[in-house]
Amino acid sequence: MIRPRTLVLAAIAAVTLLAAGLGIRLLAQGSAAAGKSAPMLPRYSQPASAASVPIPRAIGALKVPCWGCPDANKWSVAFRTDLDLLAPLGNGPANVALWMKDFNNQGGTRYSDLEKAMDRRVEVSVDFPKVFAGDDPLLREAEPWADQAVMRTYPDVYPVLGMATRLPNLLFALNLAKGWAARAASHPGTPAAVDDARRVIRWGRLLRQDDVTIVQDLVGLACIRLGAEQLYDAAVRQGDQPLALASAMVLGEHAPQRLRTAQVLTRLELTAVEGFEPASTGHVFVSGRVPTEAKLAAILETVKSAPERRFRLEAIAQLHLVRQLGSKAQAARVEEVLDSLGRSPDPIVAAAARHARETTLDDETLSAVLKPKAP
Repeated sequence: MIRPRTLVLAAIAAVTLLAAGLGIRLLAQGSAAAGKSAPMLPRYSQPASAASVPIPRAIGALKVPCWGCPDANKWSVAFRTDLDLLAPLGNGPANVALWMKDFNNQGGTRYSDLEKAMDRRVEVSVDFPKVFAGDDPLLREAEPWADQAVMRTYPDVYPVLGMATRLPNLLFALNLAKGWAARAASHPGTPAAVDDARRVIRWGRLLRQDDVTIVQDLVGLACIRLGAEQLYDAAVRQGDQPLALASAMVLGEHAPQRLRTAQVLTRLELTAVEGFEPASTGHVFVSGRVPTEAKLAAILETVKSAPERRFRLEAIAQLHLVRQLGSKAQAARVEEVLDSLGRSPDPIVAAAARHARETTLDDETLSAVLKPKAP
């Protein structure tokens, strides 16, 4: 899906550092949405709702998930270890996404506040070279928002528009998590450090709730890793072996999920199709090649069977390209599938399918997504 360029370049740069080089095309996309100004959205003026956070569930016998076993291929890309053992979500009823939207670089009424906060960032340690200070007003303001139960960006803030779908400010979201994690690291072994570590994990869980864009899911995953690292350190210092083991298991599940995400995107990817260039007579593949039947079959299989909505939506985005650039036979087949998906009981999937069926991608978008292979 298309991601606004300025936001994505920054967010993916941060995710790359955290996620150790997940080489996917996420930041290549975004030029179309970034090139169009977004309307200013009304400021969310209400404070975070009063909330409480449950005590984590008691840790009993744990089974280490075998992500390398054959059965794992059928698993959803999500934690098998119950995150309620580490950091259950709060019960606040407010939608965090409504507060988050005010800090977007396009249409955000408080983006200038975020810029000032970013300029205030400090070096805490080698591991946290540039983060919000522990007492930064914006970091403090965000704390009760991490105690809410829901972060729902789509469709409460932004519509699902296929490759023009806008993102929340994921760089801001990641900097909040890093600020809390750095504060935990500054007070190792204390109850405050445990509270901050759990807060980071809750924040990551909130980010993963939408299950609409892959990049948001990756940022949420990175946040959970940051929090689990600090919680592990605190548990070791306190001699809490069950908590240390559960935290270590969550840490061990981070890389397999990132890898599975990369594998799915590679299976769906059309950007490696050699030779796309805009042409005066229409959009063509220079070599005359169209997506292979094997590639199209993989995309269609993902649309039908992937348990993760974000993967199905990414597959729909690829079908949009095939409808516009593939052979006539492929386009007809894709249109039939999109028509069916447009009647999906999931309104977000249905909206994405209708958008892919009814809109035409412009040269700027196509050039950003289908870059020719380097010679």
